[in-house]
Amino acid sequence: MAVVSRPLERGRSTQARRTVRFTSLLTLVTYLLAFLAIVVVLQQAMVWGQRRLDDLRYGFPRSAHTNGIIRPEDAMGTPTQIITLNIDGQVSTLVLPGGDAAGVQVLEGPYLVGRDGPYAVPHPTLQDINDDGQVDLLVMIRGEAIVYINEQGTLRIITPEERAALMGAAQGEPVGGE
Repeated sequence: MAVVSRPLERGRSTQARRTVRFTSLLTLVTYLLAFLAIVVVLQQAMVWGQRRLDDLRYGFPRSAHTNGIIRPEDAMGTPTQIITLNIDGQVSTLVLPGGDAAGVQVLEGPYLVGRDGPYAVPHPTLQDINDDGQVDLLVMIRGEAIVYINEQGTLRIITPEERAALMGAAQGEPVGGE
């Protein structure tokens, strides 16, 4: 038998390598898209779960409360109850002074915009921020504070001048332009 030499077909092996590369790239892209889809689904599941947990903890509409001595007469009896509400993105605060339902004070807060507006929880805190010896009300929501100054047992929103003076004092500047 005679040995016959034939040239190798190079086109087929190059074509086979291209097909393997394309298939590998297609597989990699498919895995990346599947991973991205799983991440998006897990993120949405976590948001849903957090909202259900907040529903159990704060109710819906969102509310939180605290109590404390705001008026001098509160020290003798029942402390003032403070309830913060987020009703469809409108933050409101109810102040029920020491068992006196007739003296309820309603403090309007900001409207919250965005998809999570109705789900944000307003947290009330009592703290003397202007060093006048009376506790003031801070309502923390989305990492920001709404400040209500206590004037003889009545709460009012802080003025821009008072805010500037407090910010200056916090930064070590003399208050009142001295």
